Amino acid sequence: MDTNKKRFLKNICKYCVSNYMVSNSSPIMSSLIYHICKFLDMDSMAVQGIVTLHINEFSSKSFAHCFNVCDGIIIDASIYEYALINRRISHIIPMYIVDSIPYNISYTVQNEIPVDYRFKFSNKFVNNIINEIKFVDDIYLGKFNLIDDAKKKNLFYCR
Repeated sequence: MDTNKKRFLKNICKYCVSNYMVSNSSPIMSSLIYHICKFLDMDSMAVQGIVTLHINEFSSKSFAHCFNVCDGIIIDASIYEYALINRRISHIIPMYIVDSIPYNISYTVQNEIPVDYRFKFSNKFVNNIINEIKFVDDIYLGKFNLIDDAKKKNLFYCR
């Protein structure tokens, strides 16, 4: 994957995390990333699977999760939701994942989210997001909590 494509995917994740609620939003967030990529003729499957957080050598937690796969790499803009609900282990969870997966996190892809079950977004909404992302070189992300997350826009109502 070329660096421009990877940088754009990172900016999509940063944009989503900074503007939309992360908590309980993995299916809708992965659908949004799918639609943005589709709009730009990039193949980014929205998939259902399992994310496993390896806390230490004796303990791990697994969660059902939705994320994207593009050119064989993982794109996950909603992984931070597990830091919000598991504050004890928030230090091991990144804000988002594009390509390089931390050693303590593993993904298992189970199946692609069927087209009928993906959230739909208007072309105008997706185009507005793409235009906003294109004009932002770098989006700053800082750690946040459930209260800060709840103040963000809910993607369910934005479509």
